[in-house]
Amino acid sequence: MTGNLNGNSISGFSALLYVNFIIKKKYRVDGVAKEMQIATDTLYRYVRGENVMPPDRVIDLVRATKDIEFLEFFCEPCGFIPVPAAEGKCPGDELAKGQINLSILSGKTLEAIEKAYEDGKIEKKEFQEISRLTTRLQEKAAELREKIRKDAEARKGGDR
Repeated sequence: MTGNLNGNSISGFSALLYVNFIIKKKYRVDGVAKEMQIATDTLYRYVRGENVMPPDRVIDLVRATKDIEFLEFFCEPCGFIPVPAAEGKCPGDELAKGQINLSILSGKTLEAIEKAYEDGKIEKKEFQEISRLTTRLQEKAAELREKIRKDAEARKGGDR
């Protein structure tokens, strides 16, 4: 097998693993394998596309890396967006920060859309950027909603 993704020897989820671990070097195979409680060589085989990673191991991978991109690989084609579960109450400063970040991301998204339409047509690269930004916007909005919901539930329980 070659290490060149252009050779089409690695595809699908294995290609995503290869890009993140080998090309981008976002993660160290040995560290993630340890977190996943599997042998380093086993993870290398998944990353190189020699073996297909079982679904149960994808769960371990996401837990070890905290990388939502691995979940997006499966969710996006199905029309879903992964949203992290809210943890505990949402303090006021965290809530304000979430609202500000959502507004900033919203502005960046609108800016990308306006820029793409300036010449009257949307190039493939422009659409990919808009798609990436709108997906992030949806994720952050849903994450903020979940934090507020969790906080509301906690306050309701404390009002009794």
